[in-house]
Order: sequence, then C-alpha cells, then structure tokens
Amino acid sequence: MPSTNHWNDHLPLKIVNLLTFAFLFSSNIYSAFTPHSYGRDTYFTPADYVFYTWTIIDVLLLGFVIYQFFDDSTDIVHGIGWRFPLIGVLNAIFVHVFVTRHYIVALIFAILVASTVSTAYYTLSAHYPARSIGDTVFVHLPFSLWHAWSIVLVLISAFALFTHGNHHTHPSVLSRILVVAAEAFLALTAIGYAFRSREGDVAGAAVLAFTLYGIYDAQRDDVIRYCALAGFIVSLLSIVKSLYFTFAGDRGVSLGTDDERRPLVA
Repeated sequence: MPSTNHWNDHLPLKIVNLLTFAFLFSSNIYSAFTPHSYGRDTYFTPADYVFYTWTIIDVLLLGFVIYQFFDDSTDIVHGIGWRFPLIGVLNAIFVHVFVTRHYIVALIFAILVASTVSTAYYTLSAHYPARSIGDTVFVHLPFSLWHAWSIVLVLISAFALFTHGNHHTHPSVLSRILVVAAEAFLALTAIGYAFRSREGDVAGAAVLAFTLYGIYDAQRDDVIRYCALAGFIVSLLSIVKSLYFTFAGDRGVSLGTDDERRPLVA
C-alpha cells in the first residue's frame, strides 16, 4: 500500500525543489538567448532542434514540482530526496559555463550532472516503480529523459573540448573514428534502455534516437551521417521492442518467469 503524501509533508524539501526549478529554468532561458548557446560546432553536433529536449524536460519538471504536493505522488519526494536540488544546481552551472565556452569546466560539470542524475534514475527504477499515471508522467518520464540527455551532453561537451570542426571543413580520419564510436555508443545505450527490463525505457531510447537523427541531419560528411542514420535505425528498432512489450503486456505476451530466464550456469 503506498503511503499517503500530504501536501505539507517534507515541506522544506518541496519548497527547495520549487526554488531549484525556478533557478534551473531561468538558466535554460538564459542559455537560449545567449550566443553560442549550442556550444562549439563539431562533427558530433546535432541539429539545433535536438536541443529542444531541454524544453520537454523543463515542462515535465514543472509538472514534477507541482505534482509533489498531491496525495497521489506517494513516495516520490522521499525517493528523489535532495538529489533534485543537487542536480538542478549542477545543471545550471553546466549550462552557464558551456554557453560561455569554458569547455574544460563544462565537461567536468556534465559528468557530475550525469552521475547525479543516474543515482536518481536508478533509485526510481529499483525502489519506486510508477503506481499511477502521475508517477509515470511527472516523475519517471522527466528523469528518464534527463538521464539520457545528460549522456548526450557529456559527449557534446567532450567533442567541444577536444575537437574542432564545422560544415565547411572535412574531418580527419581520427575525427571520423571518434564520432562514429560515439554514435555507436549512443545506439548501444539505446538498446540498453530497451532491454533493461521487459518493457524497457522508451523515453531514454527516444532521446538517443532523436540525437542520432539530429547528427545525421546536421552533418555533411557521408561516413558520419550514414553511421548516425544506422544508429538511429537500430535505436528505433529498440523503441519498437519496448513499445511492443509495453502495450502487449495485457494480452499475455511474456518473456518467461524469472526462474525460466535465469542462466543455467551461475
């Protein structure tokens, strides 16, 4: 039985969550009106519209800080704890140093954001399964998107720091290898999202697929473009897998019990 969450339970934390959202949202608005808001142009840089992932996450996080005051939010405040304020502050710092082109510091904070989001993401997955539509939409969904997007930001920051390139130059062999390796990593991670459970994580895989398509759309080198397209297709197939088992679950489709799926050799 989920515990009842009165609006004033954990009130200091809820107030801090609201202030954190305001701080995070204002930093994202600031970045949107700042020159070079998408960072240095590299051979890994996706199309501009991919960065609207921020907007989707912001809208869902607004839902999160409102939803935390409703009884149906069950244990989400306890589950997320003080991680949201920590992630929000780290993310805001990352945005500031990234748009001001302090790429060494940006990479450090991108890694810190990804690490901290991961703790919240895996805590929710392991200990706080969604018990309602509100839990799914306003808690699990934003942190799934944020987790996948934080991985993308680490790679974008790394390429901004260590490589240079734009649409008017041809990448070196090393640049091609690095970008293709990063694209393969995103595709494999999307597969990991899809197979992390029976239904998988559609949201996380979708962010990575969207990024790969954005790279395909933005870049002009054939090797980079078509490897990104291949990664997008693989990611899309993993999303189809997740959607199939999500919507077919009530019709008796099963991967077997835990005992049936246990390895024969421990």
